[in-house]
Amino acid sequence: MIGVGNSFRRDDGVGPAVAAAIDAWSIPGVRVVTDVMEPTRLLDAWADTHLAIVVDAATASPSAPGWVHRCTMDQLVGATTISSHGVDLATMVALGEALDRMPHRLVLFAVEVADTGYGVGLTPKVKAALPRVASAVMAEISRGSFGYREEAEVPWPLRANRS
Repeated sequence: MIGVGNSFRRDDGVGPAVAAAIDAWSIPGVRVVTDVMEPTRLLDAWADTHLAIVVDAATASPSAPGWVHRCTMDQLVGATTISSHGVDLATMVALGEALDRMPHRLVLFAVEVADTGYGVGLTPKVKAALPRVASAVMAEISRGSFGYREEAEVPWPLRANRS
């Protein structure tokens, strides 16, 4: 499980916050990585893994802070995205494929954010999304431990109401 982001840039710290929650559960066989400030570090973090789950901050227009998007590797290939990390995830997927350094499965949870300015702490709507994202990550881990099922159902909503 890879939590991407900078905890000193407000909501950009959502990835490390979810990673800390997952790490606190000390799940056997699950490695939690948060030191991916350099985007190419993703290749090292997910190479030779069966399942890599990435949690990162995202912006959208119109914005809905706390809204959670789930994407698979197939959905990221060829996607056009913008990242505050220098290199976007779609580019890292393309690079990983070219270098044969991809996990068997990759799932991204992108959490829409409100504030990525300097400061510590998540905004209220993003903080409220943490339990949903952590539960979704746990569902992916559980799904991965029982074999590959791409279309398995998640028994709770991932998305907050857009209001």
